[in-house]
This record gives sequence, structure tokens and C-alpha cells, in this order.
Amino acid sequence: MKTKQILLGMSMLALLAVGCNTAVKEQSSNDSIANKSNTEEVTEAKLVENANSINASFKNINGETVSLQDLKGKVVVMNFWATWCPPCIAEMPSLQKLHEELKSEKDIVFMAIEVDQDIDKAAKFMAKNKYTLPLYTVDAELPEELMSNSIPMTVIFAKNGDIIGKQVGMMDFKSEKLKQGLIDLTKENER
Repeated sequence: MKTKQILLGMSMLALLAVGCNTAVKEQSSNDSIANKSNTEEVTEAKLVENANSINASFKNINGETVSLQDLKGKVVVMNFWATWCPPCIAEMPSLQKLHEELKSEKDIVFMAIEVDQDIDKAAKFMAKNKYTLPLYTVDAELPEELMSNSIPMTVIFAKNGDIIGKQVGMMDFKSEKLKQGLIDLTKENER
């Protein structure tokens, strides 16, 4: 009986960690932290990809385009998600809380990027749940460094544009280490 419970528990964790499969993009070989459980903490920032040449653009709810190049000099937390994805919805409250706690940090930018190209539907979802995360949709084809066939996916950029964290699957945004790590990144000099 105990063996069955352990196997069932491990299976449930695996399902949660994988996230939702999207038919939108191919899995990137650069997914450095894939299939983590939703209780795993990000404990340190490390360079995942020197991404100074990444060119990606996103549109906000007002139709304004923002590119990664526009965000140089800021720490950027991108969360790719969809309204139909249970793991995305499950992690959204902790992401919202982190956003609220860090909204006074002028050098940290949060981007909730909906992947279905239906920003109006996503905006209704955000309003219904009283989420204030800045909402975006993909404006052009994503570069390989930002592709994955699973969501949620979170990518963290340093001020110089390097990807210092990438996680496919749910993430623990309640982590004090993550919060402090983001604040610490704002104090680093750009290369």
C-alpha cells in the first residue's frame, strides 16, 4: 500500500512539473532547468545563455510594442502562460504576489506573456482574478532561446540582457531567495 502511495505521489509530481504542452513551439535544447517540481526553489543565479543578441518583441494590451533591447538595463522576469493551462493558473497567485512585493523596484520588469495570441481573453482572465501583472503577447517569432513546447516557462534576464535563469514547468515565486536574488541583480553592473 505504501509503495503504491509513493508511486502515485511521484507520478502526480511529474505531471505538475511538466506543465502544459503547447503545439506552438519546439522544445529548445537550452532549457536548463526543466521538469522541476512546484516546490523547488531557485537558489542562485547563474548564466544560462549569453543572450545579448536575442531579438524578441512583445505587444501589451494597448498594442504598444516592447523589445528586449528596450529593456536593457532592467532585470526582466518573463512568464509564458495560457488561460487553459492548470499549472500556469496555479502559479499565477505567487507570481502576482512577487510582482506586488517588488513593484517599487524600478529596475525589475515583470512580463506575463500569453502564448495563445488572444490578449483580450487573457486580459479578461487577469481582470477577473484581480491580477495586475503587465500583460503581453508575442509580437513576432520567438528566438530559439525563448522557445519551449511546455508552459509555464519563466525566463529571467540580467540587466545586460543575459539569460540567468530559465525554468520550464511551475516555479516557486514565494521563495525569499528568488526575491532577494532579483533585487541583488538590480545592483550588478552591466557588462
